[in-house]
Amino acid sequence: MKSIISLILVVVFLTGCEITGKAVQELEDPQTQDQRDTSNLEKAIAEKDISVCYNMQTQNIRELCFVRLAQELKDPSICNNLLGTSLRNSCKAGIQ
Repeated sequence: MKSIISLILVVVFLTGCEITGKAVQELEDPQTQDQRDTSNLEKAIAEKDISVCYNMQTQNIRELCFVRLAQELKDPSICNNLLGTSLRNSCKAGIQ
């Protein structure tokens, strides 16, 4: 009986350590949305994957993602994802 109770206490303790350990790590190293989007920008460029750009929350980083991919892939149609006519035109001019 004592061994069962001891085993239960060990399991509860280890589970608690894992949960609180993750919480402490998140508090020590919180990433801002800009940091996550910048990381995703690098991923989108490396993988040449436009779908990553669509999921970015920070507008200027999302637009930079579209511009960089349009240049990398030499595809001016990607510029159509940008807000504003002048930005779209500037993106397209940078490809030609």
